[in-house]
Amino acid sequence: MATEEQRITRLEQAFVTITELFQNMDSRLDRHEAGIDELHAAQANSEAKIAALADAQIRTEEALTRLADAQTRTEEVLRRLLEGRNDQA
Repeated sequence: MATEEQRITRLEQAFVTITELFQNMDSRLDRHEAGIDELHAAQANSEAKIAALADAQIRTEEALTRLADAQTRTEEVLRRLLEGRNDQA
C-alpha cells in the first residue's frame, strides 16, 4: 500500500495535470471564440457586400428599362420622320 506521502504526491501531480489541462482547454476556447468572432465579422462584411450588389443590380435594371424606353421613343420618332419623308416624295 502506498504511503500517505506518496498518495499526497500523486494527488498534487493530479492537480497539476488537471490545472494544465484546464489551461490548455481555456487557450483552445479563446482561439475558438476568436475564430467565431472573425467569422461573424466576415459574415457581416459579406452581407453588406451582397446588399450593395443587390442595390446595384436594381439600379442597373432600372437604367436598362429607361434605356429601352428611350430606344423605343427614338425608333418611333425615326419611323415618323421616315414616314413624313415618304409621304412628301
